[in-house]
Amino acid sequence: MTISARSPDKEPSPPKQINFAEPLVESVRVYLANELPAKQLALVPCAPSPPSPPTPPLLCHVDIATNTAREDIKGINFEARLKRNDLNNNASGRQSDKRDMPSQAELMQRQPLLARTVKTDVPQPTTDESDPDQDHSPQRAHAGDFMVEIPPGTVREERYPKEIWKTILSFFFLFICVCVNMMSLSLVHERLPDRNTTAPLNDIVLDNISARDWGLAVSEYLIMISTTVAMLVVVFHKHRFIVARRLFFIIGLLYLYRSVTMFVTVLPVSSTTYYCSPKSNNTTPLLVIRRMFYLISGFGLSINGKHTYCGDYIYSGHTMVLVLSYLIVAEYSPKKLWPVHWAMWGSALLGVSFVLLAHGHYTVDVVIAYYVTTRLFWTFHSLLVTPHRSGNGYNHYMIQREWWYWLFTYLERNVRGPVPRRYDWPLPWPRTKLFSRLS
Repeated sequence: MTISARSPDKEPSPPKQINFAEPLVESVRVYLANELPAKQLALVPCAPSPPSPPTPPLLCHVDIATNTAREDIKGINFEARLKRNDLNNNASGRQSDKRDMPSQAELMQRQPLLARTVKTDVPQPTTDESDPDQDHSPQRAHAGDFMVEIPPGTVREERYPKEIWKTILSFFFLFICVCVNMMSLSLVHERLPDRNTTAPLNDIVLDNISARDWGLAVSEYLIMISTTVAMLVVVFHKHRFIVARRLFFIIGLLYLYRSVTMFVTVLPVSSTTYYCSPKSNNTTPLLVIRRMFYLISGFGLSINGKHTYCGDYIYSGHTMVLVLSYLIVAEYSPKKLWPVHWAMWGSALLGVSFVLLAHGHYTVDVVIAYYVTTRLFWTFHSLLVTPHRSGNGYNHYMIQREWWYWLFTYLERNVRGPVPRRYDWPLPWPRTKLFSRLS
């Protein structure tokens, strides 16, 4: 639907409810009958006027209704035609019966609401296939579009509002979930089976490869590269606040689920060479909080020497971050950057392989981490394109059983579906068009 505005000083009289083109045809007939008495509306010879010399008989066109049906009367301006008819008549004819002549505004108001025609020979502007908003772009013309005029001063509703306070709330949710995850790890460390008496569990992958301690460091370096690329995609995205709060919410849920799974079932240490801090005989709330901030300061990595508490196996945090970084880049970056997508996919695959090579996780940890991360990410983004806010059907009732559904509806209440893949410079200076060319 195409929308246009009209200035207040040119506001026409209130339109009448007309469903067909007969009133327009009738008004033109009245005008022609008063202004052009020498012309008739039928296929008959016109009688010459007495004062003027004889002229050849004029054959009028076919019935005006047929002519009107044949011509494209949508949006036509009759003012030019009326002026040409006035030039062919005398001044007295132009001055007579002006009150019977319909105005241009009345003619425009009497036109029915018809579809706009689209010229097929005119090249249409193209959009990026990766842009989910291209089907709703005003540049795309459809044969069924209608021209609707709205009163002046009407402001179009913003489709992608920033709502920074929701992004802050989502980040606070992520911080709480990370704290719960670190607190769970500090408690699990005290319940860890003694590695001197309990051997690692049987694993089909770990039992057939020798442990390489350097593999864990390589995996964490790949994690740092992948997360940096994903952060750049979010920062330079045009709708960065919307994308950021979505990712904060998803990562928070993943950490919260992980804190539960590793707390309920404690597995023995999978590596015989990885260093684990000694246990404390007296676990106090203050000690748990100190361990929590100590782990947060190291970002959960072992290369900085701060991840010395063991027991966080089900499910793998390394796999979760690697897979999620790839999903972010693939979802919010244009398809023309397919080499980057493949590089991120390869980085995730290599990172997981090096984790298993170092015996940093069991194979079941990797499988569960992949499954939970991908399903949660895809479920969240599938809800963005489904009519989850309306209706009381069976599907609507089932999706409401997710405990985080109410928070999802609050965060996405004013955002209409997926955001387009467009980019800009996040700072007011300097201005650059480098990132807009990727859109």
